[in-house]
Amino acid sequence: MGKCKETKTLDFKNPNSILSALKNLFKLPSKPGSGIPAQLILAKQCGGFNASEIAAKIIQRQAEAGIPVGPLPSGVISPNEIMERIRAEVMVEAITTKMVMDVAIQPGTALQATGTAGPIPVVAAGTIVGIATGKAVVNPCA
Repeated sequence: MGKCKETKTLDFKNPNSILSALKNLFKLPSKPGSGIPAQLILAKQCGGFNASEIAAKIIQRQAEAGIPVGPLPSGVISPNEIMERIRAEVMVEAITTKMVMDVAIQPGTALQATGTAGPIPVVAAGTIVGIATGKAVVNPCA
């Protein structure tokens, strides 16, 4: 048989044990989701967040600051410009694979939901009564 993870038992006589148990009730996952459903990816609107645009903006700002940009006299691309592109790619990759944001939705925000209960379609509409919270991941346009 496989090993089961041992869990701590709640000691109702110990206030720290009770407090710890209550904190664990509201603990959110620390890792981002494994992926975004295909339907949401197809429905997203592109905001233009990509490494090429970031690198181009940095190189443009270098030119504004008087730093030489453009091809070298031999005609090859400057190593500095190549490095800016690499830096931008690494940063975008880190943001899109590691970053998790906490989100809060204000009370009174409209809510619409659809789903099924077996063969029966279910539609719900209303407003959020309390403050809703959750996690979000960044999904840039490629």
